[in-house]
Amino acid sequence: MTTDVILNKVFTVNYLKKLINDQGFGLYQDVVDSLISEQKVDNNLDAFVALYKYMFKNHRNEFFYKNTLIKKILLGIHSVNTTTALREIPISENILDLLLINGVGRVYEIKTELDNLTRLPQQLEAYYQAFSYVNVVTDESHFKDVSKLLEDKPTGIILLTKRGSLHVEKKALEYNGVLNSRVLFNILRKYEFENITNEVFGQLPQVNQSKYYDACFEMLSKLDVKEFQWYVLRELKKRSNINSQNLSAFETIPKEIKSLVYFSKYRPTDFEKLQKFLETDYKEVK
Repeated sequence: MTTDVILNKVFTVNYLKKLINDQGFGLYQDVVDSLISEQKVDNNLDAFVALYKYMFKNHRNEFFYKNTLIKKILLGIHSVNTTTALREIPISENILDLLLINGVGRVYEIKTELDNLTRLPQQLEAYYQAFSYVNVVTDESHFKDVSKLLEDKPTGIILLTKRGSLHVEKKALEYNGVLNSRVLFNILRKYEFENITNEVFGQLPQVNQSKYYDACFEMLSKLDVKEFQWYVLRELKKRSNINSQNLSAFETIPKEIKSLVYFSKYRPTDFEKLQKFLETDYKEVK
């Protein structure tokens, strides 16, 4: 396993949870010792900061892009009080990278310098079945190809520059031409489409369980698709993991791992464990 592959595994929601629960230190130590062994690393926070700097210079992977979007758009332009970010939403056999909901839903499809563009047209077609604003976030190596591909499309283009800033090269335009009620419905969890059905119709369908799912969709499909999209976005916005109980703890999280914590369902004890882990001397990690 290469050090870059290990780096990808270390900067994940699940692996960080393992670390703060004193598990799986092997990969973490391997990548620290391999990539930043000559730097001064006193504690685990120092190690993550150094690894992130390495990533910035040498390996701008999907996590790096996603973390940059969270820092500069969710936290920089909007706030966690008004906007919800969701990741990895399955849509028509595709996985949407990042969605920000603030009045409207804005898709951010990431194409790093490590990716190819083969599936991009198919992915964008799928996302427009559920959301009206779609952006492709990429780097300079893909910029010309992406620009040509999207020349006559409503899709926005955001460039992650070599300096780590986000530059809007083309603004996303609203497009509702292929919105699909079935695709929107399939994004929802059971309690979410029940919430909408109850609110709109004042009741849930009285059918046996085998027909219940289809019966709910049949009722909701009677709505205008844009109206249905509005209800769907409202339900999705409620999925935020950051609330008044954990906001102050979240605000103290280092920028290098901000998105990992944002997408985790941390309890107060988890925030305490994370803080303890970051403050722990790296040499004490076993």
